[in-house]
Amino acid sequence: MMFHRELSMMYEAGNRTIVELIIRLSEDRPGILAAISDVLAENGVNILNVSFNRLQKMIHVVADFTNSVSSISDVEGMLRKLSFIYDVMEKVLNNDIYVLATLSIPTFNNNYVLAVDHDVLERQMGEQVLSMVRAMGRKDGELMLGMYSTFKPNELYVAQLRGLGRVQVQIMDGSVLVRVCRENLTDNFSRVILSYLEGFAEPFNGRVQDQGLEESCLRIKLMMEGGKQ
Repeated sequence: MMFHRELSMMYEAGNRTIVELIIRLSEDRPGILAAISDVLAENGVNILNVSFNRLQKMIHVVADFTNSVSSISDVEGMLRKLSFIYDVMEKVLNNDIYVLATLSIPTFNNNYVLAVDHDVLERQMGEQVLSMVRAMGRKDGELMLGMYSTFKPNELYVAQLRGLGRVQVQIMDGSVLVRVCRENLTDNFSRVILSYLEGFAEPFNGRVQDQGLEESCLRIKLMMEGGKQ
């Protein structure tokens, strides 16, 4: 899988009973997650997050026991009775805010990245910011060119993975029409999107033409040398 993204997760544990469960398995077979979910649901426990490491036969659950009809120890005992469970460990999260430490910081293409709020980008808008975004687009374009040796319109959906907005692509008369849409799209953030796509087009010797804003969507026309399929 080329794009690998794991997000650290944050939970508010204040005035709630948030519990981490580490469940070790004696075997891996179909229906395990369903059986564990049934036990928790029957006891009024709400699952907030679950991850399954099949290589280590381990399941990590973050669950809200606030409205549970049973105690944590009783639910733990019920889980231990399932034939495929070897061990269960639990930890109650007492912090007002708890950041799940078992997941990594955000990654993109297997590289660590710094997540920046879009509002911060807009407040710091200037040529330095746009230059950085353009360089990011250029790097992604070079990655795609290295993989496919030519431009393919569907590659533009990488802008969506970058968090720039919802991407729509249409081929018309030898050029590529792109719409990038997001709620409350501003002129400033349109410049961010445009800069990214200008950088993305550079490795393909492409040209980007701003077609303007329409209903919270930025319309862009791309002419790519490698654009023909």
